[in-house]
Amino acid sequence: MFHIELRQFPHNTWRFNLTDGQLHSIAERWVRGELFELGERRWNPGQARLTILEGPELALAQLTMGRGWRLAQKESEDVTERVLTAVRTTAAAAVAGAAQPAVPRESGADALGLAVQLGSLLGNDAARLLEAWRAVAAHSPGLAPSEALAQAERELHGER
Repeated sequence: MFHIELRQFPHNTWRFNLTDGQLHSIAERWVRGELFELGERRWNPGQARLTILEGPELALAQLTMGRGWRLAQKESEDVTERVLTAVRTTAAAAVAGAAQPAVPRESGADALGLAVQLGSLLGNDAARLLEAWRAVAAHSPGLAPSEALAQAERELHGER
């Protein structure tokens, strides 16, 4: 289960017990920098802060009296960067022509799972590799995605 916090002074909102698909919908809009509505507010990714936690499902009784977020923090792991990197990786792969066949919206959980797996395969510096891969794919559209990735890795390691 996922739990999120959105903060944009002076407002905060929390959502608990989100599925992969629900989280993916929010993370996708966040990565694209789109204004989106959650709760009774519109959130601007350029001004707000998003925190994503992964942990056990929280019972309704655990969420009363404003205790939910503190409990989620205590029992969960902060996966914000991992999830956002995975979503960025998926978006870049689509731009680079390396995306899987279209995934129906109902399969958002499958898409998020694929994104997380791909992000983990890109290694510890996934963001830099992703950016380099994106640049190579843009400059050399005739390359296969795997060739563009290999070229991006060579460029990051100072080879040509």
